Amino acid sequence: MRKTKRRMETLSFYDRTGVERHLEKMAAKGWMIDRVTGLGWVYRRIEPKKLRFAVTYYPKASDFDPSPTEGQQVYHAFSAHAGWQYVCSWAQMQIFCTDQPDPVPIETDPELELETIHAAMVKGFLVPYGILLAIGLWWSAMLVHDIGNDPIGLFSSVTNLFLGVVWPLLALLCIVEIIAYLCWRARARKAAVRGEFVDTPNTRLFQRIIFMVCSAAFAMQILYNVTTGSPLLRVVSIVMVLYMIVLTGVVQGVKQLLKRKKVSRGVNRAVTLAVDVVLAFGMMAAIVFGTIRATQNGWLDRNLTADEPPLTLADLWGDELPEAAYQSSWTEDVSPIVAVCDGREWGSANGADVFIPTLDYTVTEVKLPALYDRCRAQRLAEQEDDRSLEGFRKTCQPCDAAPWGANEAWQMGWQDTGLSDHYLLSYADCIVEIRFSWTLTDAQKALVGEKLGNL
Repeated sequence: MRKTKRRMETLSFYDRTGVERHLEKMAAKGWMIDRVTGLGWVYRRIEPKKLRFAVTYYPKASDFDPSPTEGQQVYHAFSAHAGWQYVCSWAQMQIFCTDQPDPVPIETDPELELETIHAAMVKGFLVPYGILLAIGLWWSAMLVHDIGNDPIGLFSSVTNLFLGVVWPLLALLCIVEIIAYLCWRARARKAAVRGEFVDTPNTRLFQRIIFMVCSAAFAMQILYNVTTGSPLLRVVSIVMVLYMIVLTGVVQGVKQLLKRKKVSRGVNRAVTLAVDVVLAFGMMAAIVFGTIRATQNGWLDRNLTADEPPLTLADLWGDELPEAAYQSSWTEDVSPIVAVCDGREWGSANGADVFIPTLDYTVTEVKLPALYDRCRAQRLAEQEDDRSLEGFRKTCQPCDAAPWGANEAWQMGWQDTGLSDHYLLSYADCIVEIRFSWTLTDAQKALVGEKLGNL
């Protein structure tokens, strides 16, 4: 039978009422809170008993304190005189318990308690949540922008989908928590004038839902990358998970070690921050450098498979393909909603003065029909971009879609030099942008539709 267990609790820092009731239920089940760390709440096994808990706040305390300060010790002694035993602390939060059925309250002045809680909240809650809210709102604004301007880039990346879920939820969490606290504080101030205490609001269920959704989104992102991604993406995904685990574990471990060694608050904070920064940058630099070297040496490949692209020069030219050393690539950015696949083939004539064809295309597969029109509009807008390039102006004109077996087709070119062998093709559930270095025959166009129109 295990003697301790660790849990991730979704309790607000100021929710003294919720923390007290939760700890009372845990004690009744035989689990006493032992300590609160950045890696969870740690409980130790006890005989199930009915205990009363009290949560108070000491604003001058810090999570980096090696032990209770002199002021805290006086405060704990005062509480012990009233029958309350100090259990542990969570930064400025002080947790006490007693087995007395009707103990004398530690806090007797609601106005003083309210100001104490607010001082602790400003120090350890409102500022960090305000920063997190600002970042979440910025990411949410970028998400809205991308939905309107770059839906393909947004929905073809599993990472972007993950961030598109997590950051708005974190922003919502911050908004709910801050508003809940400020509303409670307003009510508590009015009640304090009458000498009354007000229970704090409990947002535990809401926080748990946010935590579960974010965790599920993260797990799905990693699982999707590992099971369907390229070798490069699989390795990077696994390494990044290990990076976060190691960084969090080491930083929290250093902080707890320095606390056990009775290192001062200032030194602990400085050393922990230094370890965090140095380790984070060092590990990230090692990951980036290692990934680049592994890719350059051919150990990792961004290509999803070693197979050739679905459409090749050999398919289009047959026996008439000029002899040369050809190379090809096929890369994919795939999500459950949109897949963007890039195929390219080129060659060198080994010194012979002969025309060597090249092929370059991008297939955008839209798996969610509701997004198709928006993605098609984006691809078309990219081609109709009216920016100047060295005095030339781009043009995009509708052309006959029948030879391609497509629903719609456009041909690109330059107003000064005429149309080129660059096309945009719209099929039932995909959009194909394709470039050639020669002028295609109708038979070759039909083969393009057969090979790429139904990927």
